[in-house]
Amino acid sequence: MGINSTDMKALFVVAGPEGGAFEFRQVSVEDPDPGQVLVKVRASGLNRGVLMVMDALRGDPSQVNPVPAGVEFAGEIHALGEDVKNLSVGDRVMGRGRASTAEYVTLDAGFLVPVPDGWSWEEAAAVPNVFITSHDAIVTNGRLQTGESLMVTAGSSGIGTASIQIARLLGAKPVLATTRSPDSKGDELRALGADIVVDTTQPDWPDAVLEATGGRGVDLIVDTVGAPLLAGNLEALALCGRMIDVGRTGGRVADLDLNLLASKRLSLIGVTFRTRTEEEDIACSTSFADDLMPAFNDGRLRPVLYRSFPWEDIEAAYESMTNDTHIGKIVVVL
Repeated sequence: MGINSTDMKALFVVAGPEGGAFEFRQVSVEDPDPGQVLVKVRASGLNRGVLMVMDALRGDPSQVNPVPAGVEFAGEIHALGEDVKNLSVGDRVMGRGRASTAEYVTLDAGFLVPVPDGWSWEEAAAVPNVFITSHDAIVTNGRLQTGESLMVTAGSSGIGTASIQIARLLGAKPVLATTRSPDSKGDELRALGADIVVDTTQPDWPDAVLEATGGRGVDLIVDTVGAPLLAGNLEALALCGRMIDVGRTGGRVADLDLNLLASKRLSLIGVTFRTRTEEEDIACSTSFADDLMPAFNDGRLRPVLYRSFPWEDIEAAYESMTNDTHIGKIVVVL
């Protein structure tokens, strides 16, 4: 479909006795089928899920299949499959896509969103996964209403910085963000739209949430931390509050006080893209674009880009993520 070579370089996580390691491999470029698009990738966003894959991928590399890296990208359309409408070769696009830390990615056209005018590739690659995930959590599953309160845990993360902005855009009040580093990160979280920054290193942090909400608790929590904050999150929720479990970076197993769950009539909702069909996944991208792209185009929402690295420096890029000093997204540039 118009490419000069049938091979490309792509990033994989390869198993090892101590866990996975990054490795660039030559793989075949997939020509687009009907309804699909081939994109020349210019930048790819990093996500903590890869770190979990690396930790779990232990064993003999000859016996364990490598895992392709990357779930979001920005680039330009290189070729179109049949029946693709409203897109052209050369269009600047961004989107969620498996195995997208690679020179090319082939995927259904429904995953693609135009890159707003004036954005760099790095800025565009910082948007798709975290804003689509946050929109799915807050709007689709959390059913946030104007005037309800929202708290996002790990406010400086990609999901956190996206959720703060979406909550502010939709009229949540107040917007709370948790952090373990309020002195170094609090001002920027407030600049993004957080009314209250909650220090979760303090044992009584749920009391701070109750105080900030006049004693009633928050209506909606978007949680990416998991086990360490579960008990506190339940304390911090209001009557009939909802918690959306987006990630479990701090652990996946915790005790649950069922009496508290019942007495408050709470809803705990788990979300992931791993078990969705392609049609469901595309629907999330479409809903995100319909609701939020106008706000990106006029500046009410913005990418939060912490730093970019050349993709050859992928190990340094992920090491930067594990230091937990960043606010927003880290991307690699191809």
